[in-house]
Amino acid sequence: MHRPMPPDLAFDVQLKHGTCIGVRVPADDEAVHRLARTLLRPEEVAYADALTPIVRRSWVGGRVALRQALARLGIDAPPVLPNDRKAPGLPAGIAASITHKEGVAAALVAREPVAQVGVDLELVVPRTYDIARRVLTADELAEIASWSDADRDQEVLLRFSAKEAIYKALDPFVRRFVGFQEVSVRPRPDGGATVRAALARGEGPFTIDVTWRRFDGVVLTTARVQPD
Repeated sequence: MHRPMPPDLAFDVQLKHGTCIGVRVPADDEAVHRLARTLLRPEEVAYADALTPIVRRSWVGGRVALRQALARLGIDAPPVLPNDRKAPGLPAGIAASITHKEGVAAALVAREPVAQVGVDLELVVPRTYDIARRVLTADELAEIASWSDADRDQEVLLRFSAKEAIYKALDPFVRRFVGFQEVSVRPRPDGGATVRAALARGEGPFTIDVTWRRFDGVVLTTARVQPD
């Protein structure tokens, strides 16, 4: 019997907030089609086929990573299509999040009856412009004002990534775009972070937990959000 080839894994890690799998996504459109037809459900393939090639590539990569992470947990989920918030529509009791960045897609999956999770992946590369004032609060900017340029750039990227993961985990509860000024993050050396949320519309309170790690030229952050 012919067995489909597994995807090219970038990483496969068990994290505090769940199982996280990264896959390398081929650049060739036909290879993306083959990947989808081999590893995704027919309904997912049909959805992907209607997308533009650039969007299809990231969408297929994300769904393949998600399917791999679900399989690690022994979950045989039905076709996973976007819900009304463009997030993966999964059965109750399963929390998941997807991220993709320039040829790599990753998914975080956990069994969670109430809490939601978020994941973000960023490449550690030189930046052509400074995003600090766009993504950090005034207090955060003051904290890193005296840091060297190299340390400051790494810290800005880490805090940006953490906020992206937090916003994904918050979205099912608040169902709106959360601005960068509504959450502040202070990463800790132990791979966690201190998070303070001051949501503009007064939602919550929430317990927000963040983890982060750097490896192989990337920053990977996860968040778990639970209503108090």
